[in-house]
Amino acid sequence: MLNYVPILGPLFGTIIFLLAGMLSFDSLWWALLPPALYFGIHLVEGETLTPMLLARRFTFNPVLVILSLVFWFWMWGVPGAILAVPMLAVLKIVSDRLRPLKPLGHLLEG
Repeated sequence: MLNYVPILGPLFGTIIFLLAGMLSFDSLWWALLPPALYFGIHLVEGETLTPMLLARRFTFNPVLVILSLVFWFWMWGVPGAILAVPMLAVLKIVSDRLRPLKPLGHLLEG
């Protein structure tokens, strides 16, 4: 769930794993291993694999993604930021399927 919030999600995830590592291990190096693994896995998955897979299916206008994140965070706070991109994806899918909304779907493309 933390992956939906850009920048802050992975940061909070790393902090949570750091705290868990500090509570679980006596050695500092062993305590740093869980957050390092989480951050490394996040980098590989979140920055390379997922964008490559989603780029084939969805292309969003980056400006509209940022505006969507800002708007929904303003409206609903953190839950709005978490749901902003999935709601934009649903809007794109619906716009692509309904003939009168095809121009909106085209606008949402990158």
